[in-house]
Amino acid sequence: MSENVLTPKQRRALAALLASPTLAAAAAIAGVNVKTLTRWLTQPAFIAGLKEAQTSVIDAAGRRLLQGLDQALDTLAELMTTAKNENVRRSAASEWLANCLTVREQTDLEKRLIELEKAAIR
Repeated sequence: MSENVLTPKQRRALAALLASPTLAAAAAIAGVNVKTLTRWLTQPAFIAGLKEAQTSVIDAAGRRLLQGLDQALDTLAELMTTAKNENVRRSAASEWLANCLTVREQTDLEKRLIELEKAAIR
């Protein structure tokens, strides 16, 4: 892990970068100069640490989205069948269909990618 080679200030800067809208704000939170933070952003170990931190945040968001999947589908199913407003029912049905097609496309692409990877190894 690249975070092991980072200083405590650099680790604080990584956290600040994830939470701040600008480099200046991140630098202030981390207690470093903007120029220092900019220089760190050119260092391979710092870049690797930032990518790892970003991946962790994205993975956590993905897990949270998956946790709400059943509830979201239940809500759409209920709206499709019980909403009084026809436009709400139509919108829910359209979203359901669009999501089904997206899942199908992603599954097909994943299968094709796996097959290509297998063929490339041979």
